[in-house]
Amino acid sequence: MGDLSGALGFVRYQDRSNRYVVTRGELLDDLAILMGGREAERLLLKDVSIGAGGDLYRATSIARAMIEEFGFGDDAVGMAQIVDWSRGEPDRREGLAPSQLEAVDQAIRELLNEAKDRAATILKENRKVLELLRDELVARKVIDSKTLTSITQQ
Repeated sequence: MGDLSGALGFVRYQDRSNRYVVTRGELLDDLAILMGGREAERLLLKDVSIGAGGDLYRATSIARAMIEEFGFGDDAVGMAQIVDWSRGEPDRREGLAPSQLEAVDQAIRELLNEAKDRAATILKENRKVLELLRDELVARKVIDSKTLTSITQQ
């Protein structure tokens, strides 16, 4: 699992190694999950910390891949693979007009904003459970799946 020192929060997902297909819906769910920590801070603390920086990086990477690599762009971007991985690092700017680049960046921003809003809505609707989870984390430092299940079923 790697070194977690310095991690202010950590979520371990069920093993997806046997999965060959990931849907757009699953990626959107992942984005909302990744934005959840930051939105939980905003809701409970009325502020945000650097703790969710790694999640924001991962969410941005997923959103960028959805638009640039997997062709999940809106009408302004179109269904096209923008990156060229054959040369190692993609050169997004080669061959794209400034208006196309702006459309790509706007589509990425929209995915991230929608995920942020979705996470915020879910957390607000489940604030009591969120507060119970927070209290449990403060008391125990770790929440296992059994404890998580008992809290979320209240």
